[in-house]
This record gives sequence, structure tokens and C-alpha cells, in this order.
Amino acid sequence: MLSFKTVEEVCESKNITLVVHPAIRQAVKGYEESFYIGLRCFLNEETDGLYFLPLQDGGYVRLVFSRRFSVGGHPILRVDPLTADGLRRIKAGINTDG
Repeated sequence: MLSFKTVEEVCESKNITLVVHPAIRQAVKGYEESFYIGLRCFLNEETDGLYFLPLQDGGYVRLVFSRRFSVGGHPILRVDPLTADGLRRIKAGINTDG
């Protein structure tokens, strides 16, 4: 099984810093392979950068990949919920996981 570390290594190999909220990182566990594919496709400009993160309640939260630059000019790849309530829903899902 693919790990989140592998996802980070892909970004590092392209000299990009991956910025992900800890709750999103935790929620991606078990879905690393599809997350990795989405990230690779985005980095290769083959998708619009949307990723549908499955939640434990059967729903999903749309995440969006975006390229940015730090104040020092270093490339960053951010992963954020597309909607304002997305992070709250992710946190609620990982808190009920047990």
C-alpha cells in the first residue's frame, strides 16, 4: 500500500513543498493511492485539481490542489477543502472514527 510519505516524496522530487492540514492528512489514510494519482495528474496538468475525499459517513469532501509560491519564492502545493464547511466535516469524520 502506498503511504502519505510517498506522496510527499513526489512533491520533494519536484522541489515543491506540500502543505496539507493535519486533519486532511489523517483523513486521507486508506486513500493514499487515489490521492497520489490525483496529485500526479494535477502536477502534470492533466486535471483541474479537484479530489473527492471519501468520508466515513458515506459522503465526501471536495479538495482542491493549488500551486502557489512562498514569500521567498519557493513553489508550494496546497491542498484545501473547496467549501467553507469542508474542514469541519473532515474533522468530524476523523473524530468519530474511533
